[in-house]
Amino acid sequence: MTLRMFALAMFAAAGSALAQDAAPPAVATVKLGDLPSVLNRDATFDDAVADDKGVRRSVIMGGLDKITARTFRFEAPVGHTVKFKNLLVTARTCYVRPPEETPETSVFVEINEPPPQGGDELHRLFSGWMFASSPGLNALEHPVYDVWVIGCHIDDPNNPNANVTAGVEGDQPAELPSIDDTIEQDDGARE
Repeated sequence: MTLRMFALAMFAAAGSALAQDAAPPAVATVKLGDLPSVLNRDATFDDAVADDKGVRRSVIMGGLDKITARTFRFEAPVGHTVKFKNLLVTARTCYVRPPEETPETSVFVEINEPPPQGGDELHRLFSGWMFASSPGLNALEHPVYDVWVIGCHIDDPNNPNANVTAGVEGDQPAELPSIDDTIEQDDGARE
């Protein structure tokens, strides 16, 4: 019995020593000049750049400031970089499944953050696919902000029936109740 406990203790010690020797992952850096044009204003679908087939796409995204607990909706046209608070969000493409399939919006997005001291070097925080149906699957890991996909606005001149705003009711974001309204409704129901 003691031999097994000794072997187990040695195995655990070797595992922790290997874990301490592992180097932290390197932070990817990007130059500000490598990004598509940065919009210093609220972006709209009209800013979207058409692809080879003339299709324009824009991503509707949600953001959370964890410090103030405020949520935001913003649009990230494909072909431009937009600012959400201190983050630079570049949507590369977005796809929407046809209506006869299970609804899904898939977006390839890159999210960068400038260093606190300024400069041309950006820290790449996220580069990959995000899915509207599973916001936690591939999420931005940031101590202050959360960013997720809500939907995709597509304008295809070759197929007018394919023009969609998936994941969003109408062209304008829906008004969500404030926390104060929710508390008042809850208090009214208890009385």
